[in-house]
Amino acid sequence: MSGIFSTFNIAKRGLFAQQNAVSTTSHNIANANTEGYSRQRVHFETTPAHFKTGVGVIGTGVDIASINRIRDAYLDTQVRYETGILGRYNARQEILEQVEMVFMEPSESGLSTVMGKMWDAWQELSKSPESSYARAIVRDQALTFTDSLNHMYEQLETLKSDSINLTEKKVLDAHSIIDQIKSLNDQISRVVIKGETPNDLMDRRDLLLDQLSVIVDFKTTEDKFGRISIESGGIKLLSAAEGDETAVELSVVRSAVMNGDGSVTVTLARGGDSINGVIVLTMTEEEYRNHSFLKDGAVVFNDKAWDGKDLSGLEPFKMSNGELLGYQSMSDEISMYQDQLNGLARALAYAVNTIHTDSGSHGVPFFVGDGGSSDLSAITAGNITINQAIIDNPKNINTATLPGNPEGDGGRALAIAQLRSVRLPVQDFIDDPDAAAASITYNNDTMSFENVSGGGTFEGYYKDMIAKLGISSQQAVRMVENQETLTGQLLQRRYSVSGVSIDEEVANLILFQHAYQANANVIYTLNAMLDTLINRMGV
Repeated sequence: MSGIFSTFNIAKRGLFAQQNAVSTTSHNIANANTEGYSRQRVHFETTPAHFKTGVGVIGTGVDIASINRIRDAYLDTQVRYETGILGRYNARQEILEQVEMVFMEPSESGLSTVMGKMWDAWQELSKSPESSYARAIVRDQALTFTDSLNHMYEQLETLKSDSINLTEKKVLDAHSIIDQIKSLNDQISRVVIKGETPNDLMDRRDLLLDQLSVIVDFKTTEDKFGRISIESGGIKLLSAAEGDETAVELSVVRSAVMNGDGSVTVTLARGGDSINGVIVLTMTEEEYRNHSFLKDGAVVFNDKAWDGKDLSGLEPFKMSNGELLGYQSMSDEISMYQDQLNGLARALAYAVNTIHTDSGSHGVPFFVGDGGSSDLSAITAGNITINQAIIDNPKNINTATLPGNPEGDGGRALAIAQLRSVRLPVQDFIDDPDAAAASITYNNDTMSFENVSGGGTFEGYYKDMIAKLGISSQQAVRMVENQETLTGQLLQRRYSVSGVSIDEEVANLILFQHAYQANANVIYTLNAMLDTLINRMGV
């Protein structure tokens, strides 16, 4: 019923409501610089009215219906998607910049310049084959070339190892974030079940989701208890269902090594743990071919209950964006550059050795590989060098057209120098060098190779490599610049929605303060009315 005491209750509710609004505003101001915080607003609603017969409805005051955080879920999705793209190309740019430093092109010390000096040395030797100085120059320039090739290969191997280490770290970080989200899921569900809204806990979870989006792309779904599930690459990294929340873990292939006995050894960093999670699997080459996704730096997933003893629990993890994809793609790309350098080393060794030994009829091979072998399968960019017999005695360099020709005959040295412009299928020497060598026609009489349709010169092949690297690097730089601009705009839009504006909060604070004072004045007025009623009516 209406009356003075009923009005007292209205004023009291008003006081408490405005007080809570002031507290919420104070909370916003205090967290104005807290990362991931979303501003909160008090939602007021009128309390159930009182009906007075013959009069109508008399209001009974105000109450707080909820305290909501201001958040745009669509903007969150956009930010995380674009952040994943940025993370991917940031990772690529980071490694590609170092790859460009390895090749150092164009420069006076780059492999292209060193290769050119080696061909020039052969050209000069053809003019003065009797000169010991000219022979020493050929030996030294060829050694400089092979040393440069060896060093580049080793540096690329180091970069690939660094990229794999970063992949492991990011997988470990992803698991740590997912574990934290799982813990927050549990806390949030306990609050939601009570019919309340855990705004600050949800902000902390959204911040973790933002951090996870840099590492790997994902989609989320939320159940009625406020718990979220995380799905990426077609698998659930986190389930909202209790009891089996994180049944899957990500792992990283540290290395896959072909052994001499026909077996393959795969080293795996389970869960990204490079200290306690290292597992070594040995398999046949056929088993490895059936699991070709187990490449250096590849991210795979397995059930947490996997015993780590066989391959049955491993599957490729398919990503669309994120740092994990960026680092994984760089492991593949660096391996590609190494393979291309291997092709260059083998093709060059084959061509020079064929002319230098007159197809093996006399003389010693000029270029050799592991263990001093001239077998093409034993030669890589990491081990190619000059035959020790030539290093010890440059007179073993074969310059004459035929054995026994006068010392001034430099026809064979000239033929080697002319390899500079011969077009050969260098790319084919990567996978099957013996088959590539068999496909080339060599004329013993003219000491020359026939140009192969679709082939290229050694220098042209190397320059194509550098061009591809430059294009890849430019694309990464361009994408990073574009994504930084785009994500910056999206983050600004998100801040305009969810961020705390001190000016706005101060204005709200004054508004709620005046409302609080007005309710206090109502109570003061009611107190005066009661004083009149009780003390001044002469009762």
